Amino acid sequence: MTKREIIWYSLAVLLLIVSIWVSFMMGATPFSSSQIFSAFSGHNDADLNILVQIRAPRILASLVCGGMLAVAGAISQSTFHNRLADPSILGVTGAGSFLILIAGFLVPAFPFDKMIYAFIGGGLTLLFLSSKSLLQNSFKLIIIGVALSLTFSGFQQLFSGDSLVGTSTFNGITWSDTLTLLIMGVMGLVAAMILAPWANYLKMSDQQLALRGVSARFIRFWLLAVVVYLSSGATAEIGVIPFVGIIVPNISRYLVGHDYQTIIPLSMLLGSWLLLTIDTIGRTITLPGEIPAATIMTVVGGPFLVWMLWGQKFNEVR
Repeated sequence: MTKREIIWYSLAVLLLIVSIWVSFMMGATPFSSSQIFSAFSGHNDADLNILVQIRAPRILASLVCGGMLAVAGAISQSTFHNRLADPSILGVTGAGSFLILIAGFLVPAFPFDKMIYAFIGGGLTLLFLSSKSLLQNSFKLIIIGVALSLTFSGFQQLFSGDSLVGTSTFNGITWSDTLTLLIMGVMGLVAAMILAPWANYLKMSDQQLALRGVSARFIRFWLLAVVVYLSSGATAEIGVIPFVGIIVPNISRYLVGHDYQTIIPLSMLLGSWLLLTIDTIGRTITLPGEIPAATIMTVVGGPFLVWMLWGQKFNEVR
């Protein structure tokens, strides 16, 4: 690990620690640092209940979800050779969310049903986007992905009377939901870390990999499987939160270079920090109400996407 990487990893961890503490302090019932210490020391059961039962699961869920979405975006960009490739832009999370909605009308509920529907919807979308013609045309890939995302959003609004973007929120999340998300997230993120060297292999052409005895199709399949797992898992529990997978990996690439063995772990840390920060701002800026994380991410991510397109900083990821 280089000195530059150590510095940025250390800063990311420091940002996370500070943001977690600030998130515990802020909310409808603000706490000072001394009150938090007092509550966790067992001197105030009412404050402890708020911190442990309301804020802690929300903080943990946003951390896990942010890491999952950021890593899913980083792997997507490697697989499609496109810096704008992200499950939300490509319609992967939108397809999962729409299938969850439709299945809720037609099929009786059963354990882990939302996750299964999200996996199916996201998997079918990525299978369609992985066609050879789209892989060879990055601009066409993004246009079709955006069209799919808008289509699924329109269908969801048609069937539910609600818009897709802006409804995702961590408000009211329980420890049960958070622990499910945590278990899924840890498994997916560990898989992503293990497969990170494979993302580097895709910097070579399919022909070059074949000459080395490596199947590009095999690598691409398993990397996309991780993308579906991470993005659909987050969507099933929280809903669609856009742009995390575009913003964070591109910043990580700028900070530590183009090796996915460093991009993926840094994206995980920065994605966790970003979504926690966005959620904390959203639940405190309009007290006693709140702004969903998806809405704020749309406001932040939209200009970032325009800047990427304006500078044509989207093609041929290395």
